Amino acid sequence: MSNIKIACIGECMIELTTGDTPNNLIKNYAGDTYNTAYYLKRLLNNQADVSYITAVGTDALSHKLIDALSAADLNTGSIRCLEDGKVGLYLVSNDDDGERSFTYWREASAAKRMFDGDEGDALLASLSDYQMVYLSGISLAILTPVARMKLVNALKAAQVSVVFDPNYRPKLWQGAKEASSAMQDLVSATQATVMTTLDDEQLLNDLHTDRDVVAFWQQAGAQEVIVKKGAEGCLIASEEQLVPSLEGIRPLDTTGAGDSFNGGYLAGLALGKSKVDSAKLAHNIAAQVIQHRGAIVPEHQLNLA
Repeated sequence: MSNIKIACIGECMIELTTGDTPNNLIKNYAGDTYNTAYYLKRLLNNQADVSYITAVGTDALSHKLIDALSAADLNTGSIRCLEDGKVGLYLVSNDDDGERSFTYWREASAAKRMFDGDEGDALLASLSDYQMVYLSGISLAILTPVARMKLVNALKAAQVSVVFDPNYRPKLWQGAKEASSAMQDLVSATQATVMTTLDDEQLLNDLHTDRDVVAFWQQAGAQEVIVKKGAEGCLIASEEQLVPSLEGIRPLDTTGAGDSFNGGYLAGLALGKSKVDSAKLAHNIAAQVIQHRGAIVPEHQLNLA
């Protein structure tokens, strides 16, 4: 597939990670859907136009964020600049196994209002211009309930291929019931492909087996379900197959692991690979990401084979 137009919807933030010493902080730009967009573009190169849809402010940090996305060859034409908006920020901390925890400052994030007003309506109408739209549970969580429903209705009307990662973050919702209901509304309306994890599903829907996760999302209307299982690999529901992860990988930082997997998998499909081979490509990209601090591995350090 060539010249495919893909939109990724969400919030790109300032990411602070520790450097060689605890007092040395490294600044990057990241966020779950941006991470996926980044790896999608790296893998597809000129075979796809990958747009990032969000809102930022008009301050220097916001302009630098747009510059960073442009430098990553992402299409920034659908980014709104709101005069009273800001860019969110988060700090990543890691334990000895590379598992991460986050501290967020996102209360004034402009991304929450990306679909507000007439310009927001125009942005929603433009979704029909794409062949694929990718978003996550965080994309839904940061929006007001009204904006969330407008987005779901717009995606349904656009009849576009939707890919959704629940990526459940309890602090962004009033509770698991609200989150699950909003996510099911999206999947039901769009027959989305769902790319989830067993850890998220245990918190979100009290599901504890792969089979239960697949059945739940298929009943909600998903056309495909991928269950990401970390070091074990991933289950592709339609193939009834577990595709193993790479062996012998010691994580340094698991930030962006699932996001990069999603980008690799979707890129593989766009390149005409089978679902199993797309998952193998995704595992390869994710393995590189978790051996690097932060969610974004510079292009010159990536092995894209």
